[in-house]
Amino acid sequence: MPPMEVVGRLRGPLTITCRTCEHSSTWSPKEASRRLGAECTVPSARRKLRCSACGERRSMYFVFSSP
Repeated sequence: MPPMEVVGRLRGPLTITCRTCEHSSTWSPKEASRRLGAECTVPSARRKLRCSACGERRSMYFVFSSP
């Protein structure tokens, strides 16, 4: 599995954006690991997350940033 698909291998911030309402949140690698689990994959994270603004599930996209 490529390194950026596993949360515990992130090197820079992770930005998660809702496709429905465009609300976004940026987490540090440490925060992402704490919230999702270090071994969590992107497909698994999509199933876990819900937008805190509109409540939509499975409508998230992820942007991985360099440190």
